[in-house]
Amino acid sequence: MKFMKLETPKLPQAAIAAFAQDAYGLSGSFTTLASERDLNFRITPATGAPVVFKISNAHEPRSMVDLEIAALEHIARTDPGLPVPRVVHARDGAAITGFQLPGGESHLVHVLSWLAGDIIADARLGESQLFDLGQMAARLGRSLRGFFHPAAGGRGLIWDNAESPGLLSFVHHLPAAEQSLAREVLEGFRDHTLPGLKRLRSQVIHGDVHSCNALVNAEGKVSGIIDFGDLVHGALIQDLSNLIADFLTRDGPNDAVIAALAAGYRSITALEDEELAALGRLIEVRLMQTPVINAARQADGVQLEGYLLDFGSRVLPVIAQLRAMGPDHVKRLVSGAASARAAANGDVSALFARRQRVMGSKPLLFYNPPIHMVRGEGVWLHDAQGRTYLDCYNNVPHVGHCHPRVADAIARQARKLNTNTRYLTDEAIEYAERLTATADPSLSAVIYVNSGSEANDIAWRMAKAWTGRSGGLCMDYAYHGITDAVDAFSPSNTPGNRLQPHMRALPPPDDYRGPHRRGEAGLAGKYVKLGAAAISDLGKTNWGVAAAMIDSAFMTNGMIEAPAGYVQGIAAAVREAGGLFIADEVQSGFGRMGSAMWGHQHHGVTPDFITIGKPAGNGHPVGIIMTRPEILDHFTKESFFFSTFGGNNVSCAAGLAVLDIIRDEDLIARAARTGAALKAGLKGLMAKHSLIGDVRGTGLALGIELVLDRVTLEPAKNEAKRLPGLVRDEGVLIGGEGILGNILKIRPPLAFKEEHVEIVVGAIDRAMARV
Repeated sequence: MKFMKLETPKLPQAAIAAFAQDAYGLSGSFTTLASERDLNFRITPATGAPVVFKISNAHEPRSMVDLEIAALEHIARTDPGLPVPRVVHARDGAAITGFQLPGGESHLVHVLSWLAGDIIADARLGESQLFDLGQMAARLGRSLRGFFHPAAGGRGLIWDNAESPGLLSFVHHLPAAEQSLAREVLEGFRDHTLPGLKRLRSQVIHGDVHSCNALVNAEGKVSGIIDFGDLVHGALIQDLSNLIADFLTRDGPNDAVIAALAAGYRSITALEDEELAALGRLIEVRLMQTPVINAARQADGVQLEGYLLDFGSRVLPVIAQLRAMGPDHVKRLVSGAASARAAANGDVSALFARRQRVMGSKPLLFYNPPIHMVRGEGVWLHDAQGRTYLDCYNNVPHVGHCHPRVADAIARQARKLNTNTRYLTDEAIEYAERLTATADPSLSAVIYVNSGSEANDIAWRMAKAWTGRSGGLCMDYAYHGITDAVDAFSPSNTPGNRLQPHMRALPPPDDYRGPHRRGEAGLAGKYVKLGAAAISDLGKTNWGVAAAMIDSAFMTNGMIEAPAGYVQGIAAAVREAGGLFIADEVQSGFGRMGSAMWGHQHHGVTPDFITIGKPAGNGHPVGIIMTRPEILDHFTKESFFFSTFGGNNVSCAAGLAVLDIIRDEDLIARAARTGAALKAGLKGLMAKHSLIGDVRGTGLALGIELVLDRVTLEPAKNEAKRLPGLVRDEGVLIGGEGILGNILKIRPPLAFKEEHVEIVVGAIDRAMARV
């Protein structure tokens, strides 16, 4: 066994910067990164993504760097969704370059992509995070299955468990009180575990997923694994044993740590009996490596600092804990935890069958196979198998799944009072005041119901009462709800997009494939003219024009960016025909479009009704109509109306919390900022994937139109049908949309942040490469 010289290269940064520019075209700010033996920098350019610039120790053989490069390129092919660095090639296409100052030592250089997130370091991970980390480590091992490189064998690497008996000759450098335990651990491994290790599944492994080689994002999600410098050919089980050893804490208790990491690992990779039997000793020997190596290096005059010292100091108390558990305790924990989780997860197919028995034989479910969701927070959802998904589809949890302020408001109010609006209650009045303050002053009257469908239904009833007419207008292929009356405004509910006799459909202002295309002069007027024909036709019937209902984000039409002035023109034409204008804000409201609180404000129009549903209570059932007081008064004189649950105290408390969060977290501005970044990232994919015909939308309501040919615009229906499932496999949830079935719909909660953009774009990029 050889000890590699540990001093990182001492090189002038000016020379490094000049080399980076010359060889890689890289320039920007340099930040030094911690490393055991190499000189690493993060280079952050003025534009573009940062990278890791790695200058190897002069004693590092080229074959070792080549091993790392080859392994990362193999992973990129076998599991492209795995968050590990990607190789950045030099200007001449080389993956490895050489750097040498006159008269100095020669150093190998390679460059990797920068992974967003922070190293875990001293942060304590919860069981869910530990599960995710164990799962990611197993995916990493699986991705390297079948990978071969001659340099991976016989490295003599000091951190290779199989080499640990060689550390016995350095035990005398430890304090006298620690030497006996060190010999016992190392000799026990040599005599009882190492011979059997050769019978276990072996391959190239990372073997070094510790807290300084794993990343978490700003929301505490495990987001990546780095540092592939210690790759070695060895027993696969060492990926798990080393992971467990490196996350055990000196103050314990560690049962939950072991169980969660092992359960996550086993959700991907099953363990064999001999692997389970070896785990205990493998964990002990991994723990003992650090203090022995530290002591030997210090005796050799090496100054140690950082995580290696921290790791070494916890070894004795952790081993004492493990031994107090008993020799088979680790094995029981690993086996039992995985079995318990598997039992709790249940069988998706069995659950699906249960649902069919009680909820109908054709349940409407996302994805095939369906996902059994069990938990959510922020922009993340978790299934029963422990898989985590970035949610870019659900607009109901508007401020994020299970936002604690909303949950606390609901619980607090439920313990205090929950009744109806037949009584004077503070919450209903305050919520109405807060809502109307966000709209045009003319819309100062509020009616409470329980859903967007009900809100649209009542707005329609009020419009008919006010106008004395009964004819309605909607966009072609619109969706506005499920009641009998609103179903007529939702031709997308009906096979063949059929309309009822009292309805007319407005042609969507689609400047990508409509009769008038992007770049034409006077687009808004041309599409208003098309709509005016439908309005005029309805006005000539006995029904007349009572109201038009429009979703400001044009969701079912594929998140169309309506030309400026179009919605204003349609509203004016409807009013000229004697009708009212209903702005359905269920999907476009509460800042989703990034430019204003409401979608109609984005279009510069004041409606006669604002209808609100799903996002208002962040998933709690709330529906609201805002209208002019005279319209409400006329309606209540002609028709009795009351909703028992509409405006109840708990729903209003949830709604008030949502408004507070939008204000306090500046979510409207964030929607504009993150939406623009996401849209730019998706547009960037067009150069790689000819399947993308158009990327459009506003704020966090974005659509990708898929075509087989960018000239003929032939819709890519089959590809659009498959892609949401492929993107789901990459850990991101999106949906499908459009009358032609060729639109990908991206509509995340407003908790979505700029750090999530790269995840979404990368997932769609990789999925499109596999479609």
